[in-house]
Amino acid sequence: MDKRILDYTQWQDTADTLHLFLQMAGKVKIERSDKRPGWGHIRMPLTVDGIGTGTIRGDGSSFEIYFNLRQHHVDVQNTNGSKSRIPLQDGLSVADFYAQLMGALDYIGAPTRINTTPQEFHDTTPFEQDTKYRSWDRQAIAVYLDNLHFAYRSLSRFLSPFRGKVDMPHYWFGTMDLAGSVFAGQAAPYSGTDVIGANCFDEKFMEYGFWPGDVKMSKPAFYGMPYPFMAEIGSYASMLEPDRARFQPQMNEFILTLEDAFAAQDPEQAVVEMCRSSFEIVQRIDRWSDLDWISEPLTYPAVSA
Repeated sequence: MDKRILDYTQWQDTADTLHLFLQMAGKVKIERSDKRPGWGHIRMPLTVDGIGTGTIRGDGSSFEIYFNLRQHHVDVQNTNGSKSRIPLQDGLSVADFYAQLMGALDYIGAPTRINTTPQEFHDTTPFEQDTKYRSWDRQAIAVYLDNLHFAYRSLSRFLSPFRGKVDMPHYWFGTMDLAGSVFAGQAAPYSGTDVIGANCFDEKFMEYGFWPGDVKMSKPAFYGMPYPFMAEIGSYASMLEPDRARFQPQMNEFILTLEDAFAAQDPEQAVVEMCRSSFEIVQRIDRWSDLDWISEPLTYPAVSA
């Protein structure tokens, strides 16, 4: 397994450029998708070679926007066979990419107007005006993609057995993380008024994900976020595994850095242990009503030798 790690500060220019490029595709998906609870309609699937929007309803035909992060291009294509390709290379600015993406959508017959202000990003310069971000480090992109696949394998091992409503890991363009969730099926109204929170936090759940670091915390890390949020875990802290995992009160999240996961003898299992133990802590503090059924072991037979 490739254990290369990128601190956000090592590839910030490229990370921010990629983040904003993917945001544009995500915003196209927002405009054209039927709305789902918890922003489920904006999730973007990870593939072997990159990240895409998945199928989007277009004007008379469906289409997709796919970022091939191994061959370094974006394909915009529809079910009628129309296709436009945008090469990804160093020097391509956010403003230039925005113009090319809008042109590609026009070409395949799916023109789409989007909100051009970045979401959940430290710079709110509109896409069409942004000439600052234009870096494309291919080696850094390769490490990031490898990290995403490690995260997908690890998080899926934990999330897959749960019954009830579970979102498997997908890319979320707002915060550049790969995350999935397990839900309690119990209402938990949100007290805030912000659009993102009001349409996300409406039932008890735990989100588990991986993000590559940002301006606030540069180390890439795995996290477990319970909702309703909790500011402390008190005497249950000793239950958290592995030893290097921590609860961050200021973030209301359980954290295991990628570096600490890779330092374990079995890195995937270290991530699973953080997820499992944090889930158990949350259940000790606020047990879900249908927990026994949600966590009942699956009964599939073992694979024959």
